[in-house]
Amino acid sequence: MRLPDGAHSRALLIGTGAYEHLPGVPASRNNVRALADTLQQRTGLPPGHCRRLLDPPDLAAVGREVEEATGAATDLLLVYYSGHGLIDSGGKLHLALPQTSQRLLPWSGIPFEFLHQAIQQSAAATKVLILDCCFSGIATELLGGEEGAIMGQIRVTGTFTLTSSPANSPSYAFEGRRHTAFTEALLALLEEGSPRAARMLTLNDVYLELLRNAREHGLPLPQKCGTHTADLLPLAENRYQTPVDTAPVAPPPVVSAPESWSAIAGATAPYPRTPADPEWPPVQPFLTEDDVRNVLFKTVRLSDGYDEDEVDAFLDKVIAAMREPMALDQRMLPDEIRRSEFTTTRLREGYDIDEVDTFLDRVELEFERRLAWTAKHAEADREGRAL
Repeated sequence: MRLPDGAHSRALLIGTGAYEHLPGVPASRNNVRALADTLQQRTGLPPGHCRRLLDPPDLAAVGREVEEATGAATDLLLVYYSGHGLIDSGGKLHLALPQTSQRLLPWSGIPFEFLHQAIQQSAAATKVLILDCCFSGIATELLGGEEGAIMGQIRVTGTFTLTSSPANSPSYAFEGRRHTAFTEALLALLEEGSPRAARMLTLNDVYLELLRNAREHGLPLPQKCGTHTADLLPLAENRYQTPVDTAPVAPPPVVSAPESWSAIAGATAPYPRTPADPEWPPVQPFLTEDDVRNVLFKTVRLSDGYDEDEVDAFLDKVIAAMREPMALDQRMLPDEIRRSEFTTTRLREGYDIDEVDTFLDRVELEFERRLAWTAKHAEADREGRAL
């Protein structure tokens, strides 16, 4: 695996922090500045190929930058937005600009379908879309059962899409913090790495680490859309596996979530990621045997799906493995789940690919927890101490 080719890659980072009709999100501007610096240092993008667009004045200004980035990228195209995400009366997603208002939403924001189309038409080999915004905002009452429709809007062919929260959930904010919760976790991961990933941080590693962080700190759970193939693409070197010097580095402090949250797009959360983290592995499972047994996937026909029999047979193996006591050697390892492959169907019914992939991410996370629990208790037994 290799890092993106900086000469043929482009990143466009959009941050809207000041609004005329919505609460301000100053952390969005900080997000863009910090992420641009981190991508240049960790991903190898030259400064001229990593564009920052702060508080763009109108849709035309955004369009010019999007067209430039999507047209120039032939290796990696990464588009990031931080700010408010709003839903119009027709269930369409819009990314807010400084002058955006709910009343004039279709005329004053960035219609997501415009961005969707531009990314889809890019010749870039790898397309990464990151949305750090609230899908509900002041339009929460319009969402209802629209999660499927909203997530459908952000499924771009050939693209790995990562969002800070589900379609029916706001992205929370800590008052007075420098970065949003989601982006601070992303920045920390790129800067510090992960003890659970290999030498390269793949897009799937990024998603799983952000998912762990959200679960551990009570944050909205990140969502992703992308195939297993896209998941395996490397974004940056894993700094945990590639130390830059021999000086000891103090682990980041564990900070508890405050009593009150602000339901606007933005702010920060702690991101403790060290092997000695006392919170890992958590005692409570990420999902149970019953969750696996009772899962229901949407079926599709005349579009790509996973063979139902193959998926069901694999989940039967998962259930059998979950019945094994964690004190014993595990019969199924996270890597086996990560590398699982199924025959695709089109003329006959199959399971929705994104739903299966997303569920298997949760299964993988649970087996990483089980593996870590087994190792931790085995070490305690060798040292003759109780946990």
